[in-house]
Amino acid sequence: MNEDTLTNLVARGLVDSVITDFNQYANKLLELKKDRKLPYMSKQEVINELGISDGTLDTWCKQGLQRYKPRYKTSLIYYLIDDVCKFIVLDN
Repeated sequence: MNEDTLTNLVARGLVDSVITDFNQYANKLLELKKDRKLPYMSKQEVINELGISDGTLDTWCKQGLQRYKPRYKTSLIYYLIDDVCKFIVLDN
């Protein structure tokens, strides 16, 4: 009987954790997508919106945050808003 109770407590804790992470993700997604027409942000927009440094964003990229660069010759780098939200909320 104690195992069932322990299993239920662990399962409930996991569900609560998933719900909390999803709510954080959804709120950050809404915040970043507010008034945007396109699903991506420039590198500078990510830095400004999240209040992080260029070095922090580079570290995130080394840890798996996907960068997108246009096929034409440019120094511009973009990030999908969904990818940024998943990285900062779900990968903690």
